[in-house]
Amino acid sequence: MDGLSFFEERRAEGEAAHPIHRALTDPDGGAPSPYVLHRLMLEGVALPEAPRVLDAGCGYGATMLDLAPRLGGDWTGLTLSEAQRQRGGAALAAAGLADQARIRVQSYDMPPPGPFDLIIGIESLIHSAAPAATIAVLASVLAPGGHLVMVDDMPEEAMPPEAARRFALFRRYWRCPVAPTRAGWVRAMEEAGLTLVEERDLSPLLRVRSRDQAEPRLRELKAWRPRLRRALGFGVRAEAEIGGIMLETLQTEGFVRYRLLVARKG
Repeated sequence: MDGLSFFEERRAEGEAAHPIHRALTDPDGGAPSPYVLHRLMLEGVALPEAPRVLDAGCGYGATMLDLAPRLGGDWTGLTLSEAQRQRGGAALAAAGLADQARIRVQSYDMPPPGPFDLIIGIESLIHSAAPAATIAVLASVLAPGGHLVMVDDMPEEAMPPEAARRFALFRRYWRCPVAPTRAGWVRAMEEAGLTLVEERDLSPLLRVRSRDQAEPRLRELKAWRPRLRRALGFGVRAEAEIGGIMLETLQTEGFVRYRLLVARKG
C-alpha cells in the first residue's frame, strides 16, 4: 500500500468531500480507487430511469457526488455528523447537485418515508446496535422491486481465540457492537421480506497489510495512546487506527471478509 494504511489512505484526499470507504484494486486494470466499489456494487442492478436513492451512512456524500450525475434521480444521504453534512452539502452545491441530492443529520434507523428504488449501505450498517431491526426498517421504505445494496466487513462463523480477541478490539474501537456474519445479515434480510439476488466477496481486491507489516505502526500507536488521549480528539483517532490495523490483519488471514450483498424486495 505504498506505506499507507487504509486508515491513512482514506484521508489522503485532504479536507474535500472524499470517499471514506476503502480503495479497491480495479479488476479491469484501472487505478486502485474507492470509486471502483461504486461500479462493482451496481453491476446487474436494474434501476428505473430516475431512481430514488437513499445512502444510509453517506459520510461526506462522495457516493452521491459520483453516481447522481450519471444515474440521475433523487438522492438522500444520512449521517450522524453535522460536519459531514456541512462539508458534503457544500460539495453537492458546488457540483450543481443541490436540487438533486441532499444530506440529512439523521439515523438510518429512522429513515425518510421513501419509497426508495435503491438503498446503499457502504461500511455503515456494521455500526448498527440492532442489525435485524435496521434491515427491517430500511426494507420498509424500499419500493417493491427495489434493491438494498450493502458492502461491509463480515466475520467468518468461527475463528480461533487470538483472532477473536483482535476482532473484539476492532469492534470496540470502531464502535461496532454486533458486527454480524454473512449468515446473520442474510437472515435479517430474509426476515424483512428481502431476497438475496447477488453477492460477491471483494476481499481479494482489498489492499491490506500483514501482521508483520502493520506491527511497527501498531507499536507506535500503543505507545502514543495515553498521551494522545489528553489531546483534542487524537486519542479517538489513535484507537480508530488501532481498530483498523486489527481489521487488516484479520482480513489478511481470512477471518473477516469484505462482502457485497444485494437484496431485492418483492
